Amino acid sequence: MTDVQVRVENAKKVVTGNVSMLDMLDADPATELMNWGIDLAAQIAQSTDGMDDAAAKQNMEPRMKALRQFMRAVGNWAAGKYDAASRADLKDKLSGQVKAMIGADSPGALEKLLNLVDDKNNTPQQLILKLKDSLAASG
Repeated sequence: MTDVQVRVENAKKVVTGNVSMLDMLDADPATELMNWGIDLAAQIAQSTDGMDDAAAKQNMEPRMKALRQFMRAVGNWAAGKYDAASRADLKDKLSGQVKAMIGADSPGALEKLLNLVDDKNNTPQQLILKLKDSLAASG
């Protein structure tokens, strides 16, 4: 196995070994968020292809931390744990985490999606899917 493949597998384990961050969600939305987190972890690890282990570790540590924080915040948001008063802080937090994870800023996508939380027709799983699609389209 190449170094980058080992990093990908280890990054995935970091996400799957931290399932308590999804306790606020039912099984289906939690699974959706977990699978997305695994994909993001793999992308982070894959981006270290060609780096030596020390450089890869230094590159990945803050990004993986941001990913874990992002997943927890998205789970809490999808579960309705943020009220309108805390929405601006949440948007700033998520924007910072996205920027740390993937080096891109997508405040427009986050703003649009955070407004969806007021629409009670969206289930937590739908919110997660819409955020995932929006960030993928903007990044």
